[in-house]
Amino acid sequence: MKSFIAAMSILAVLIVGGFAFNYCLNVTSERLLQSCEDINGKVKSGAFEDAYKEAEELSRYIDGKKPLISSILDHGSIDDIEKEISDLLGYTENQDKVNSIVSLKELEHMFEHLPENYSLTLQNIL
Repeated sequence: MKSFIAAMSILAVLIVGGFAFNYCLNVTSERLLQSCEDINGKVKSGAFEDAYKEAEELSRYIDGKKPLISSILDHGSIDDIEKEISDLLGYTENQDKVNSIVSLKELEHMFEHLPENYSLTLQNIL
């Protein structure tokens, strides 16, 4: 009986942990997408100084989320995100509207697919 209770307790912890992980992943993805939209609006309006500051904030946010991001993404994907953010910083600093928007679209695509590709579901596990 004790082993059954222990097994059920472990199962409950895993389920609750999975829901918490998926929630954190969804919140992080939404925050990253919102930041991209904000930067995109500033780039399109020509406010490149504000866009650069927002891109720096996005970079700091991602650096702060490294433990979560490292736990779900492979290092190649992390490098792609960091490269794209670095490009975005350069483009906004040099007031390159077209390349800034292209870089933002790349980032949005990456951030959009985080929850569906990396959430803890049976489909992703199997």
